[in-house]
Amino acid sequence: MHLIPLEVLSLGADVLPEYKLQNPRIHNWTILHYSPFKAVWDWIILILVMYTAIFTPYVAAFLLNEPDNNRKNRKYGEDPIVIIDLIVDVTFIIDILINFRTTYVSGNDEIVSDPVRIAVHYLKGWFFIDLVAAVPFDLLFFGSDTDEKFFSIVGLG
Repeated sequence: MHLIPLEVLSLGADVLPEYKLQNPRIHNWTILHYSPFKAVWDWIILILVMYTAIFTPYVAAFLLNEPDNNRKNRKYGEDPIVIIDLIVDVTFIIDILINFRTTYVSGNDEIVSDPVRIAVHYLKGWFFIDLVAAVPFDLLFFGSDTDEKFFSIVGLG
């Protein structure tokens, strides 16, 4: 049986990555990528992504074509699924804003905290994917004749 050394559990200076030992100059409203807030936020986003990955196909397969699910006659705030999806979509948009202000580690193990460099790095990386994922297509077409056309075009109707 192999025991884990106490140095690893305590995360002393000899075990931490080099960038965590740096004392970066942080600008206003900049979030360290290894801060407790960012760790909790990433878990929230992960849970919401899993919710979306499971619940969106379920709604598309079982709830969109229900005869008693008369979506056109419902007001926007009456459908709990729509309210939950709105909260999820707003959270994903907030995540985009947070990513524009979150530090990252450059190729030479240096923490980048300059807002312009962070923005350029995010725009070149995950921004487009995050943006497409955050667009609330279901809310854009909610209660209109266009929603059936849209869902049939993408193969959901």
